[in-house]
Amino acid sequence: MRQFTRATLAIVLLTGAAVGMAGFATRANAEDPPAPAEEETFTIGMKNLLPPEIFDRGLVVTVGAPLDEAIEQPIAFTHERHVGTLGMDCNYCHSNARKGIHAGVPATSVCMGCHSLVDTTERPELVKLKDYWEKGEVIPWKKVHDVPDYVYFSHKRHVVAGLDCQECHGEVQDMTVNERVAPLSMGWCLDCHAQHESIDQNYGTKAELRRAELKDCWTCHK
Repeated sequence: MRQFTRATLAIVLLTGAAVGMAGFATRANAEDPPAPAEEETFTIGMKNLLPPEIFDRGLVVTVGAPLDEAIEQPIAFTHERHVGTLGMDCNYCHSNARKGIHAGVPATSVCMGCHSLVDTTERPELVKLKDYWEKGEVIPWKKVHDVPDYVYFSHKRHVVAGLDCQECHGEVQDMTVNERVAPLSMGWCLDCHAQHESIDQNYGTKAELRRAELKDCWTCHK
């Protein structure tokens, strides 16, 4: 009998609450002004992900086809001098490329490891470098290569697999100003995944299976 009473009481309470909410909703609807005409939630056409107040500031777009003009950097760093002439390994400055997702840019301390011993006389770009170092400020380098946030790309997987930096970044050893050469588009990546020789070298008899995996959306869109 006690169980029945408790069950009955619960039903009564729930019913009362439902009736009360319905009455509240009815009064609210009666008091509220009429809703405006329904608008289309998702309009068709081009959309900017940035708000208008900052979108029109001439921001550099770092994804897509090569730019007509090279991106101006805070310091005129030349890969041709460091890689082409001095023969420096890309991984010395971009050491995170073989260890993680992002290649990153070298800390100012990495640059100063060499340039603290280099004379800056009549070399204004080196003066800029040392000025950033002495002030403890980060050099505001601008990205030249990037992919959208919805794309997962790991430098480590590609570097360890045996790809050369030049395959994506162009012949940097010949560049006085770093430029975007490859579009880094989905089709461009898929073409590489379908035919790159490193897949045969690394996977042997399972190379075709690996190529099939690399076509899966989940590979790049996690």
